[in-house]
Amino acid sequence: MTSGYARTSFFDASALIKVYTDEPGSVVVQKYFQTEATKYTSTFCFYETLNVLKSKWKYQEKLTKEEYLKACFALAAWHSFNERYISNPELTQLAVLTKACELVQTTDLDMSDAMQIISVQTGYCSSFVEGSKTVFVTADRRLAVHASAQGLRVWNVLDEDPPQ
Repeated sequence: MTSGYARTSFFDASALIKVYTDEPGSVVVQKYFQTEATKYTSTFCFYETLNVLKSKWKYQEKLTKEEYLKACFALAAWHSFNERYISNPELTQLAVLTKACELVQTTDLDMSDAMQIISVQTGYCSSFVEGSKTVFVTADRRLAVHASAQGLRVWNVLDEDPPQ
């Protein structure tokens, strides 16, 4: 990080999978992940990433069992450490569900995507501004557009250089 600001980075599942596997864009995302001091994800994205890892191993045969287990262990170890220090909004609270439903009604987002946006908008680091504003890291182009429209600072790892 060269901006001079302390910031956080929120990784959605589409970006996290690039941290723990080799696929297009992985090298850039892995380098960014390694250099960022404060990074986190929601518990929701953690489980979604585990599901993608399972699919890459069991159904797509893109991971060996050993690679799958190594990736799952590394992801779980990282997430468990962060979960102790960075709390996520309770996604089953009525206010959160209502806001998520509103986003789904007015966009083409699904509930998972809407909850990711809300996690960054209302979560632990939501009060940060300017250069310290949380970076929403995603490899989902459609989600990147909607997150940006919701006022989030977004890095679309497929189309943009990492933020400075």
